[in-house]
Amino acid sequence: MRNLVAFLIKNSAWFVFVFLEIVCFYFIFNYNSFQRSIYLNSSNEIVGRVYAVSGEVLSYFGLKEANQDLLVKNAELQNRVLYLEDYIHKLSTDSLKTEAVLQDSLSTKHYDFIVGRVINNSIAQIENYITINKGSNNGLRTDMGIISQQGIVGIIRAVSENYSVVQPIINPKTALSCKVKGSNTPGTLTWDGQDYRYANLVGFPRFERFEKGDTIITSGYSGIFPEGIMVGIVEDSKGQSDDNFLTLKIRLSTDFSSLKDILIINNENRDELLKLEKEISENDK
Repeated sequence: MRNLVAFLIKNSAWFVFVFLEIVCFYFIFNYNSFQRSIYLNSSNEIVGRVYAVSGEVLSYFGLKEANQDLLVKNAELQNRVLYLEDYIHKLSTDSLKTEAVLQDSLSTKHYDFIVGRVINNSIAQIENYITINKGSNNGLRTDMGIISQQGIVGIIRAVSENYSVVQPIINPKTALSCKVKGSNTPGTLTWDGQDYRYANLVGFPRFERFEKGDTIITSGYSGIFPEGIMVGIVEDSKGQSDDNFLTLKIRLSTDFSSLKDILIINNENRDELLKLEKEISENDK
């Protein structure tokens, strides 16, 4: 306390000077319109800049929540697109049963989407895998498809209570039925273990028309992915040992190096489909 009093007495002249300066500025800006307008404009500019910076900081920290909301809305829109495509297909094949088709398409729900997040990812290995933060407690099981906002990601291969391991399309063990958009002829999407940005569509018939820049989508034949999910773009082609087929080089739409938010696809009819196919296979033996 004694030191504080001594400090105040020693520097009393400076404190008086500062106080008088404040009083002078108060009279100048309060009783002179020109100086007051300069002060108000300057203070408004400073406050505006502070608010702008703080708003950007808050927006940055709110990106995660905003992205999650967008992903949920994307899942809802994807579901609606699938319903609409199913409805149009049924309507075009039997125009005499419009009401029946309408009721059936609205009452049948084939796919559900669950929002998840990548917590571990590899892109530089021969056999790459992805770990996500959802498991059996969230309704996940093996052989469920994974997509992102950009396109296809992979297939779930292992599930625990709270986590799952995904085998992405940039894994040589993954083989997926895909096709050129606008065509009904499928090929098999595979990865050669080289560049994570590219994959190959093998077994594509030479007689099928395509051009560089064409879009590759899922065929829907596997039951894991709906038809029409974005896969990538055709960049090049080359012949195979069999002259009747080509291999198309595909630039993948999903950027696996920055993959974070994903959607898990739940095909509610998949178990029924697998059971039926298994029965047919057993009967043929």
